Amino acid sequence: MSERDPHVRRRRLLGAAGVGLAGTAGLAGYARTTGAAGSARARLATLDPPVTLDPVEAASVGSERAVEKLFDGLYAYDDGLGVVPRIADGPPRRPDATTAEVDLRADARFQNGRAVTPEDVAYSFEAPVAEDAPTKWRVDPVESVETVSASTVRVHLSHPYPALDHLLTHPVVPKAEREANPERFARDPVGSGPFAAASFTPEKKTVLDRWGEYWGETPPVDRLVFAAVGSPVTQMMGLATNRSDAIQPVSPLLAGRVADVTGASVRRRPGLRTVYFGFNCNEGPTTDPAVREAIRYCIDVDEAVEELVEPLGRRAYGLLPPQVAEAWGMPTEEWRETAVGQNAERARRLFREADATSGQLKILTPPNPKLKELGETLARGLRDAGRGALVTETGWERYLDRYVSGAERDYSVFVGSVAGTADPDSYLYPAVHENVEGLTNGLFYRDEGVMEAIAAARATTDRAERRRLYESALSTLADEHVYLPVCTFANSLAVDPDASALRLHPLAGRTPRLVGGEP
Repeated sequence: MSERDPHVRRRRLLGAAGVGLAGTAGLAGYARTTGAAGSARARLATLDPPVTLDPVEAASVGSERAVEKLFDGLYAYDDGLGVVPRIADGPPRRPDATTAEVDLRADARFQNGRAVTPEDVAYSFEAPVAEDAPTKWRVDPVESVETVSASTVRVHLSHPYPALDHLLTHPVVPKAEREANPERFARDPVGSGPFAAASFTPEKKTVLDRWGEYWGETPPVDRLVFAAVGSPVTQMMGLATNRSDAIQPVSPLLAGRVADVTGASVRRRPGLRTVYFGFNCNEGPTTDPAVREAIRYCIDVDEAVEELVEPLGRRAYGLLPPQVAEAWGMPTEEWRETAVGQNAERARRLFREADATSGQLKILTPPNPKLKELGETLARGLRDAGRGALVTETGWERYLDRYVSGAERDYSVFVGSVAGTADPDSYLYPAVHENVEGLTNGLFYRDEGVMEAIAAARATTDRAERRRLYESALSTLADEHVYLPVCTFANSLAVDPDASALRLHPLAGRTPRLVGGEP
């Protein structure tokens, strides 16, 4: 068995973890005096640290997690996918299919004491589109926001939008304060949520303090810290030695050992975030569907998921997470049957037929060990098929810029993910539609029929018609090998017993939830 064999790597890392943590295992039950219980603080060691604190620019799950604590929207998610009023004073009124009226709470305030106004609400929905920001896709069904009175807004849609409830959870930002200095706002924002930013170092550490004048429900911790910890073993050691109160996500490699070594409980919940290999259809060899097909034969995705992802994730055979695809009646068994295993000889033949046997294919990954492992697994398969391959890992900010550049110098393939809701629009539109190329779409695939289907599906409330349109688009995308679906990861936390306020949510960008009482 070779050094490159993944089973060898897994056993060796587990062995290293055992050696490194043997001396700390006895601390697992230690009652901390500076942890979440004693001082109502919680430190989260994460692989997805915030990159920005500006809701308009938040393009990563890590940033969304911090933004959600700093800013409120008109509505917020409950402990599931339902929405409840936050800045809104009651549910929206729907006089027709393209209008929603919302009353604002009289006591809703920003952290500088200023009242939330209809002008702020309008700006929050208009700025992402005006600035061509990564969050544009979430709000572009909004045509305008009208001020009805000092406490009421009327949202006008350009078309009926079945995901309006989700749209209305978009964070509300203070217009004047953000416009005064957008760069400073991204580091030191003025929010309306339960936490205020105490300090922020992008991609490294974010410290949020409870805002004492918050007008809503008081959070159960005084301070919440998101600390970047890039190694799962280091994450576990930090939990065992009381440096951290929780780790997120839990590495599949160590899932079976975290509880024994640290005394923490491992919590998991099916996730709504699909990981996939995205192909650059804009420049370079991967503009050729035959090359993209050849790459499919360079990796056995079923085997990779079994080895690298389970038990904290499952195989995905489409861009939609399995539970979303099943709920929408998609032909998931047909998708499963079209999956292929690794076949180096067939890949070589396809590369030869496409006259694409020379040069290196660049695989771009973010600084997530598991996503990098997936990239390296594909790279080994490419080399076995006679193609050069180079895996490039970058920091989060650079990755978020590069994977949507469409430039061959940056990537032929990117290891990406799209986090959504129970609605297919939240996956297909940001990942595929041409309107968001260079923002959240790094594929740059152009097909008029696919684009029309995705756009039409977000403009009708007829679920059967939407399902038909999405199935049609997904079928073409699969036939053209635009991306290679890999898996969905569970939302997971390993939580110290003293940090029981940290809970899971179905949405990756809303985990951890902060609640009181027993889990």
